[in-house]
Amino acid sequence: MIPRAKIKLMYSPVGCLAAGGLVFMLMQGLSFLFTGKPLSLRGVLLTYLILSAALTAFLAVSGVSLLRHEGFQMRNLAGVALGGGWVAGNGLCLALLHLASGRMISLLLALLGVYFDYLLTGILLMGLLAAKHKPAYDKDFAIIPGCSISKQGGLLPLLKGRTNRAIRFAWDQELATGKPVHYIPTGGQGPDEIMSEGSAMEFYLLSHGAEQYEVTPEKASTNTYENLLYSKKLIDEIKPGAKVCFVTTNYHVLRSGMLSRKLGLDAEGLASDTKWYFWPNGFAREVVAILTMFPRQHLLAVGVCFLSALLLE
Repeated sequence: MIPRAKIKLMYSPVGCLAAGGLVFMLMQGLSFLFTGKPLSLRGVLLTYLILSAALTAFLAVSGVSLLRHEGFQMRNLAGVALGGGWVAGNGLCLALLHLASGRMISLLLALLGVYFDYLLTGILLMGLLAAKHKPAYDKDFAIIPGCSISKQGGLLPLLKGRTNRAIRFAWDQELATGKPVHYIPTGGQGPDEIMSEGSAMEFYLLSHGAEQYEVTPEKASTNTYENLLYSKKLIDEIKPGAKVCFVTTNYHVLRSGMLSRKLGLDAEGLASDTKWYFWPNGFAREVVAILTMFPRQHLLAVGVCFLSALLLE
């Protein structure tokens, strides 16, 4: 079981940078082992270029499988686009170092490239760790963020997977400790939906053994941030200081945990599974969303890289 302080670190940009730091130290350690010296800036970028190219190859394979099963949609190209952009960024930084060696602008862009390499590898590792984490059996509430439902109001596979995982966790907890879980299915009604996602999950939970008093649906939220915000308000009204978990698809756990932390909701994430070819593309979209969540940290990194480039010029 992961201690609470480490769970909070897992759902933070600092945690992602720390994970990226582990990869960086591993790279330097292997360089010392085989060459007797640390990697240069060019060597670091070349190593990240190889890593990003390998990841992009995997994203391409999963992307082809995704397109075959789900059909062509622009969002299904997110994984390949992210991987291709990562490779292109590293390649550009290496080219600039070669063509304009020692110039401040090339050093600055190379250092920024390393920063994003560092951060992207950290997000990837933390995303995997968050998806594998199993919350302790001491929870009062399980939040289930909504996503699309069928035209008839039934749960589609992604949402059914989340709801079934919440049910299984509640059963396992009650068997292990005797403590029941209160469900908070959360999600409003989309323009093409006949009912709110919260209501659809409520009906599903009630038809699968939950009692009415064990389910409090939230029916107004329109995105993950609101799912968690409005659920927090409901929980604070029912039982302030309650122990909470949220149950969502594996690629969605890390960002949901970061949003929970941002809202002051002390919650642990629990992942539901999805098809192997769906995870990489889904997580690629999450990576982009995570990168936009912390502009201050990025500005600080730009400042540090700028000063470092001045010193190295």
